[in-house]
Amino acid sequence: MTTLTLTFNGLPGEARRALGGLLQRYRSAYFVERSSNEFAVTADEATAAELARQPHWSTRPAHVGSTTTRGQRSA
Repeated sequence: MTTLTLTFNGLPGEARRALGGLLQRYRSAYFVERSSNEFAVTADEATAAELARQPHWSTRPAHVGSTTTRGQRSA
């Protein structure tokens, strides 16, 4: 499993709608909201690679030992 941080690079109010599309498409990934446009994601390597290629999103490795806990997908 890979944990990364996804940051939405579109208009500020559109991040949740864009996240909804990712939630429907990548059901095996776990998303945790860190801020209004930033989400921690845990997924298998193939899914993480696909997420890294999504338009309007940028990625970076998540910090190991961060205070964000993995849990249910947020909507």
